[in-house]
Amino acid sequence: MNDASDPTANPPASMPASPLSEAPLTWWRTLPPETLDVFAQQRLRASLLAVPALQLPGWKAAIQADPAAAIGVALTVLAEGVARPGSLDLALSAVLVCATLGDPACRDLLVHALGRRARRRADLDVLRLAHAWRHRGHQGSSFITAPGR
Repeated sequence: MNDASDPTANPPASMPASPLSEAPLTWWRTLPPETLDVFAQQRLRASLLAVPALQLPGWKAAIQADPAAAIGVALTVLAEGVARPGSLDLALSAVLVCATLGDPACRDLLVHALGRRARRRADLDVLRLAHAWRHRGHQGSSFITAPGR
């Protein structure tokens, strides 16, 4: 018997999994902006702090939500393509943090990266995600604030 108050109980099969159950470093390519509340942002930032650092200039600033540093790291990784396997999720997760904070340049870079991914994979879901992020820029300021901001 499943007790609804038991947090360890398995959810019913008909209940969809939470989008936040995915690995945080993949959220940039899977989650729409409205899903990324303050708790999701904290979890994403904790994940970025827990992984081995990218050996790129600006990485430490990028994971501290510095938009210029996040863009610099991401552009380096995007330009190198397959030269740094596994670094794309890290770099674009740092951009995602800044985009959720309302930085328009990070949002635009995220839209670009998602659009590029959608075209390469012919993936309509990723294209919809890119459009959701583009539309987010027309809704005003962010609903999340970074520590110290």
